[in-house]
This record gives sequence, structure tokens and C-alpha cells, in this order.
Amino acid sequence: MEDLLVIVAALAFGSLVKGMTGSGLPQVAIPVMATFLGPERAVVIMAIPGVVSNGWLLWSHRRHLREARDLPALLGTGVVGAVAGTWLLTSLPAAVLALVLAAMIVAYVLLRATRVQVHLPARVTRWASPPVGLAAGALQGATGISGPLLTTYIHAFRLEKHVYVVSLVTLFLVFSITQVGTLVGLGLYTQARLGESLLAMLPMAVFLPLGIRLSRRLSGRAFDNVVLVVLTLTAAKLVFDGIGGL
Repeated sequence: MEDLLVIVAALAFGSLVKGMTGSGLPQVAIPVMATFLGPERAVVIMAIPGVVSNGWLLWSHRRHLREARDLPALLGTGVVGAVAGTWLLTSLPAAVLALVLAAMIVAYVLLRATRVQVHLPARVTRWASPPVGLAAGALQGATGISGPLLTTYIHAFRLEKHVYVVSLVTLFLVFSITQVGTLVGLGLYTQARLGESLLAMLPMAVFLPLGIRLSRRLSGRAFDNVVLVVLTLTAAKLVFDGIGGL
């Protein structure tokens, strides 16, 4: 029962954050679950809700898909990386995964806090996208979080808002589908974990639209600062656990 409460609370908070700020569901939900349930279990639980949420967003923004840039290169190598990363999920010690996950959170927090501005023209991204896709896919497979890398990279394209969103969710969706397929192939979806993953979609369905409504009334910047503090504390806990387990 305690495990289910952790899953529901993590997904509820992560969905609320996504609804209010437009991003951050796995960055919030996976670290919170990982501190109580372990990194591997958290990644497995979050994979199916990731497919559902990104599929819904892709359908909502599908008309802008033709304006996206470098998606074939990012997706092609990213799928390979997602398979390799998911295999690493089963091979690396939990302490190492905790430290990698903590590093992803710290990178995300620093990027959100500093608001680094970079512009990458098409002539540069044509060559940079394949290795970035490989790295992002590997991070998605191993930690369930590729957002810090992909959001920063795609943001540097300086795309129109809707094109930016559809580019990200397309990448997240394909990586998540690859991750789920690999997790199934590796036998990591036990009946219990499948049930937990399906259960995780219930708080997402409730709190995602709630977050959207609250975003119209509350200061998004103030709430975002709270999220960054929570993520920082979570990263510190994961580092502590990871170092202690080495």
C-alpha cells in the first residue's frame, strides 16, 4: 500500500507540474519514485504513462510536424540508444543508476535556473543531431529522463513554439515506445509492475488538466521555483543513496 501511495503521489505531483509549467513530468515523477522504490522500478513504471502522455500531445500538435527539423537523424540513432540504455538499466548497479539519475536532475535544474540561450543553425545540427539522438536515447533507456539534453538541444534550434513542442514529444514518444518494447523483451514488466504502470495513468489523467487550470491563476515562475527546490533535494537524496551503495 505504501508503494502505491508513493507512485500515485509522484505521478500526481509530476502531472500537476507539467500542467502548470508545460514540462517536467518524468523529471519530477521518476526521481521521487526512485528514492523510495529504486531507479529500475521507477523507470519501468513511468515508461507506459510516458507513451500515453506524449502520444496525446503529438496528436494535438500533429499539424506542425512537417515543420520540424532533423527528426529522422535524431530518431534513427535515438532508437539504438534507447535499446542500449534499457539494457544498461538491467546491468548497472542501482547505486550507479541513482548517481546518473541525480546528474540528469542537476543538469535540468541548472539549465532551468540559468536559462542559457544558444542558437544552433541547420548547418551545425545536421552533423550534431545523430550523436545527440544516440545520447538522448541512451539516457531515456537507462534513466527514463532524456529531457535535460533534448529540451536544451531542440530549444537551440529557435523553432516556433508549436514546432518545438511537436519535435520534443515526437522524440519522447518514439524513445518511450522503444523503451517499453525493450523492457517487455527483457522481462522487466512483471504483472505487479504492469499494474503499477497502468495505475500511474490515473493520477496523470486527473492532475494534468488540473495543473493547466491552476496555471491560469497562479504564478508559473513561483511554482517553477518550488519545483526546482524539490528536484534539488531529490537529487541530493539520490546522490547520498548512490554513494552509500557503491
